[in-house]
Amino acid sequence: MRISRLSLSNHRPRSSSAAFSLIEMIVVIAILAVLATLAIPAINRALITTQRAQGASNMKSIGAGIHLYAAENNGRLPGTSGHGSTNTWIEELRAPLGNDYDQIRISPADPKGPERLAGGGTSYLMTARVNEMAYADPFGEIDPEEPIYNNMNKIDSPSRVILLFHGAANKGTAASEDHICGDITTWSGFRSETWPDAYGGEVGGDGEEGSANYLFADGHVQNIPARVVKQRIETGEDISILY
Repeated sequence: MRISRLSLSNHRPRSSSAAFSLIEMIVVIAILAVLATLAIPAINRALITTQRAQGASNMKSIGAGIHLYAAENNGRLPGTSGHGSTNTWIEELRAPLGNDYDQIRISPADPKGPERLAGGGTSYLMTARVNEMAYADPFGEIDPEEPIYNNMNKIDSPSRVILLFHGAANKGTAASEDHICGDITTWSGFRSETWPDAYGGEVGGDGEEGSANYLFADGHVQNIPARVVKQRIETGEDISILY
C-alpha cells in the first residue's frame, strides 16, 4: 500500500513554527511588562492629582459653609468638640453644607474614610485656636498673648491664617477627633496630628515628599509641599497663627 508524499508532508512536525510562536509570545510579554512599568507611575500621578483636586474642592465647600455659619452667628466660628463644646464643628456645618455633607467631610485620600463616615467624624482638623478654652490655664484664665480665632471678626489677616488641616492617617476615627489637640510647633508633633504629605507622600517615609491642602480663613485653599511646611516649622514659626 502506497502512502502519498502529500499525506506524509501533512503530518510533518511544525517545530520551527511553534518555536517562532513561543518567541513572539515572550517578546509580547516583555513589551507589555515595559509598558506597564511606564504606565503605573503615570496612573498613580493621575490618581494623586484627582484626589488633591477633590480634596481642595471639599475644603472650599467647607470654607463656604464656615463663612455662611459665621454670617448667621455674628461672626462666630463653629467650635471643636473639645473644651466644653457640645457638637463637633463639622456637625455644626451640616445645614450649610446641605445634601453633600457626607461627601464633603471625608477626604478622598483618607484610608479610614469609611470609619469616619460611619462614626460622624471628618478627615479634616480645625485649628484649636477657634476654641479659646484650649489656651486657658487651670484657673480658666486665657493667656492674652495667644491669638484666638473663635470669631471671624477677630482675624486680622484671614488670608494668612490656616483654619483647616488634613488629619493624619493614623488619627482616631471618633467624631471627637475633629481638631488639632497636640503640639504642632515641631515637625514630629505636626506629623502626629496632621498629614502634610497626604498627596504623593511615600508610605513609611519621612513626611517630606508630597503635599497637603490647607483652608485659610478667607476661604481660599492652598496646596503646600510638605518640605516647605517643615522648613517653616523648623525655623520656629507657629503656622497655626500665620502662614
